[in-house]
Amino acid sequence: MNSKMKLLAIASLSGAFFAGNAAAGPMIDLDYQGPTHGFETGSLSNAATSTSYSNINAGMFSFTTSNAVGASPITWTGALDAFCIELEVNLNHANTTYELKTADSYFNNANLVSSISQLYTGYEGSVNNRETSAAFQLALWEVVYEGGSYGLTSGDFTASSFNGSRALADSWLAGLSNQAEGFDMYVLDAKNSQDLLVFTPKPPVSVPEPGTLALLGLGLAGLAARRKKA
Repeated sequence: MNSKMKLLAIASLSGAFFAGNAAAGPMIDLDYQGPTHGFETGSLSNAATSTSYSNINAGMFSFTTSNAVGASPITWTGALDAFCIELEVNLNHANTTYELKTADSYFNNANLVSSISQLYTGYEGSVNNRETSAAFQLALWEVVYEGGSYGLTSGDFTASSFNGSRALADSWLAGLSNQAEGFDMYVLDAKNSQDLLVFTPKPPVSVPEPGTLALLGLGLAGLAARRKKA
C-alpha cells in the first residue's frame, strides 16, 4: 500500500472511531447497594441455548448513581432501582459505568419491547416486597428469553422453585396482552456487568397550543356576535 493509500485508510479509521464515540449514548456510574426488597432463589433453564442456571436470586437491584454524562431521558436522582435482563453475565458490585440505550435499539424486537412496556404498566406498581419483586424479575426474564407464548412452566425458558413468586409471575404474564403501554423502556449496558432495564413514563398527549388558541378565538368571536345581536 502506497503512502497516500495508507493515509486515506488511517483517516477513514479515525473518522469511524470518532463517529462511534459521537454516537455513544448518555453514561452513568452505578454503585450496587443490594436487593431493594430481598430475593427469592431457584433454578432456571433455557432449552433454546441448552443452558441451566442454579441458585439464581430473583429480585430488584438497588443502586446509587453518580457522574452522569450526556443528555438523558432518565432523571438521575442519586438512587436507582433496576431489574436484570442478562443472565449470562454476573452483576458487578463495584462502581460500574453504564451506557443508556433505548430498548428498541438494544433488543431490535418491537414485540418484545411492547411486552416489556405492558409488564411495567400493569404490574411494576405491585412490586413492594420480596415475593412481588422476584415475580416481576421472573416475568421479565420470561419475556426476554421466551420466543413464543409466555409461561414459566412450559416452553423454552422455565423456572423451578422461587416459592410463590413463579405462580404470581405466571398470572401476570397471562394478563399481559390486556395491559396498556405507559412506559418508554431503556437499557443500561455495561461490558463487565449485567445489563439492566430502566424506564420513564411516556409523555402525555396534549392539545397543541395553536389549536387551543384557535378554539379560544372562536369562542370569543361567538360571544361578541351574541352581544352585538342583543
